[in-house]
Amino acid sequence: MTRRSMLVAISSLTLTASILVTTPAAAESTSANEAIVSTAAVVWDESVGAQRKVSAEDAERIVNDYWTPERLAAAIPIVPTTGTTNEKAPAALAKEVTASTPVAPAAGGPSTQDAWFSNTNGKIFFVDPRDNRGYACSGSALNSGSKRLVSTAGHCAVVGGGNGQVMLNWVFIPGYQRGAEPRGRFSAYWFHYSTGWSVRNDWQRDFAFVVTHNNGFGQQVVNAAGGHGFRVNGSYSRFVHIAGYPGNRDGGEVQWYCWGTTDQWPGANAYRLGCDFGGGASGGPWLEDYQPNGLGYVISATQGILNGANSGPYYDNHVLDVYNAAKDQTP
Repeated sequence: MTRRSMLVAISSLTLTASILVTTPAAAESTSANEAIVSTAAVVWDESVGAQRKVSAEDAERIVNDYWTPERLAAAIPIVPTTGTTNEKAPAALAKEVTASTPVAPAAGGPSTQDAWFSNTNGKIFFVDPRDNRGYACSGSALNSGSKRLVSTAGHCAVVGGGNGQVMLNWVFIPGYQRGAEPRGRFSAYWFHYSTGWSVRNDWQRDFAFVVTHNNGFGQQVVNAAGGHGFRVNGSYSRFVHIAGYPGNRDGGEVQWYCWGTTDQWPGANAYRLGCDFGGGASGGPWLEDYQPNGLGYVISATQGILNGANSGPYYDNHVLDVYNAAKDQTP
């Protein structure tokens, strides 16, 4: 085990539903009664003491002014809340679909410092409107037509069961490392997600795609940091690298990796891998075909942890529909 990597993970842990930490052992099937939802980003403007929907210029100023170095350091690594636990059979598997391919930064410079640090992955900061406190998650830049997309967990962008209530002063910092911001900051423009998460609070639908504004240098996030490819469907058994900023590793200030072969979370539409990544790792990419250049294919994002095993929702055609709704949107 090294500071920025974790040795091969165990996927076949024995779990019991009676020991429930952040992920239920079984959940409602996600095959029906779901819709795509899109919501504009909202900021908390301290100068007027109110929530606002603002222009790109105002969003950059307000969000940057809010996230001082002191607030970044004090942000709480978020731990996801438990979703519904209606026991139904998981959805049937479908043929794998590759929706986009990885791309290196267009702005010059590599997407990685070494095999275990990628500028394409980064840290997310936001204010939860329920308690007005600052929190931290993980995320990754995702290649799409707009070059503006960030992939993360739903609870890192939208209140589960909150009927579309979004997180405030949301910002993605690719390549974050102990306060360093090598590719700048990217504030949210629009959130895309499923009613499975925003209405039903179903952890199997705990995912989101966020369309971002340019950074302070006028760059789109994928052009600045590179972008992973995107895949849905396929097998529950996948060899992946999971990246993120777990609070139980270097205080969440360092990008960590875990790798191994996933299996299916018992009775659920989700992957499982024994990484023991704690709060703050939420939203970090599960990467198939990860390469030494720091790029791979996102097949899921970290949702929660139970008894040392991390969960990631199974990305199916509904997730692809949400991605397609988000992929070309621009401010």
